[in-house]
Amino acid sequence: MKYTYEVSVAPGLIYECLADENLHLKEAEEVVVKCDRYQDIGVIDSCHDESPVDEKQADERYAENARGRRIEGERMPRILRRATLLDKSKAHENEVRAKSMHRSAMKRITDHKLDMKLISTHSSFDRRLVVFQFAAEGRIDFRGLLRDLSQEFHTRVELRQVGVRDEASIQGGIGLCGRAFCCCTFLKRFISINVKMAKQQGLSLNPSNISGACGRLKCCLEYEVDWYREMHGMDSKIGAPCRTPQGPGTLVECNSQLHKVRVKLNREDGAVVELDRSEVQFDTPR
Repeated sequence: MKYTYEVSVAPGLIYECLADENLHLKEAEEVVVKCDRYQDIGVIDSCHDESPVDEKQADERYAENARGRRIEGERMPRILRRATLLDKSKAHENEVRAKSMHRSAMKRITDHKLDMKLISTHSSFDRRLVVFQFAAEGRIDFRGLLRDLSQEFHTRVELRQVGVRDEASIQGGIGLCGRAFCCCTFLKRFISINVKMAKQQGLSLNPSNISGACGRLKCCLEYEVDWYREMHGMDSKIGAPCRTPQGPGTLVECNSQLHKVRVKLNREDGAVVELDRSEVQFDTPR
């Protein structure tokens, strides 16, 4: 039986791979991956081994979506084996070689007077492919650059343009929160963010407050938005009948920051109690 795994071979380059269950792979293990025309080495980011997949259907799905942050290929890459010490040593040599290629490519970009910023360079495990990732404001005609790089390195060369969010993910950095960027640590797929999320959380719409280092809206705006939506929905329930552990009552106040509510109990003394939101149930559908 086959299972799918996500393998990161370099910042911004992720393979979705198939592997036989007999390998018993786990996250954070280094593995050697076989693509159609080359081999690569990387680290397993996630394992989707809950249920087996059909090999033919997986190849067809991969062929339909073989671009973006994944290496192109007609068939889904296969994990051959765990990386040995010899494999890791060769991978380290490739990293040193990629740095030298990066410097050469930057010089070529200057010679061609191209308005592009080279972000990263990756050499495949078997050195049959070199991937250059770059950022640019618009479309770049890099055919001349591609020809020169192929002739210089005597291997297959790919130039990939990435967006500003991908650039931040590849280069990394420290956010305003004092922690490393989410996109270069645990957040492997970008999510859709909009200004409405900031409004629902009562945040200032000053771009310097809600924008990340990439200049786009912060990814973390999505983390708590569902909770805020729930609490803002509570505001419309003010005056609605509800049930509490202390008896029935009426909602009189909602504190979204503390996740607390105040309820006036249906007693003669009209007592008002403060409760956690989870302790209150409404008689009417929410």
